[in-house]
Amino acid sequence: MPHLVEELADLPPGFFDGRRSDRLFVRCIHTEWRHSNCATCAPLPSAVTKCRRCTGGEPVEVRTRIGAVCARHRRWHYAGADCDLGRSADIFRAERCLTGTLWERGIGPDTGELELATTLIRASDLRREDESHRTALARHYPEAVRLVALTTEPWAERFLANTNIGPIQVAALVEAAVNAVTAGTSHDIDAVRASFHAEGRETVIGLDQPMRLRYGQSPSLGELGRRILTLAPRVRATLLRHTDARKPPARQPRPSSRHAQR
Repeated sequence: MPHLVEELADLPPGFFDGRRSDRLFVRCIHTEWRHSNCATCAPLPSAVTKCRRCTGGEPVEVRTRIGAVCARHRRWHYAGADCDLGRSADIFRAERCLTGTLWERGIGPDTGELELATTLIRASDLRREDESHRTALARHYPEAVRLVALTTEPWAERFLANTNIGPIQVAALVEAAVNAVTAGTSHDIDAVRASFHAEGRETVIGLDQPMRLRYGQSPSLGELGRRILTLAPRVRATLLRHTDARKPPARQPRPSSRHAQR
């Protein structure tokens, strides 16, 4: 549709393609498989609603490097909302993390990781099971962003990508990560980083007391971990999505609508 509008409005090709700085980072051949916002391979994020104060009250969607919060007007604007945030420092830190660290891992507001994170956090509170993603994200934005940031760090990526590690070990990692980010202390988060390692066919889990599990053995899970276990395949697929390498898309010449009408 954007390319059709370009032709009908006599706009230059690529007018709606956005700035390179707006693109989500990917691994591709053009940068030797490092994360970058490659002009050829990196996609634009999904369209998100912009702050109503910034648009003069008009409903506007943009595909740019933006999250769920307008720091200028201190408003929550995700999915068309318009809520005052006052001086919620945690929320503004989360926004900077999303549009900075996470963006450079290829993670945006609607790439799936934040939705998974809110689902995992809600799993610890059965009273909120029927809550919509939109409502849950507004309540848990700082925790959801911290959880995504923690579980997409290089050590977690290596742990989740190890095919010798089964779903129960994955659930144990995610359970510990959820508990750490909801506790809100850097000590708990550092403990998770230091506690999960894979060494060959052994998984080393060092929370509480170190355990060395041979391939096929499983750690014990708490109630939250048992709920997370049912999501283990989704957890792995979603949190490893940003590691996928991208081949240059095949570009087909676009037939002119004017020529097609002749």
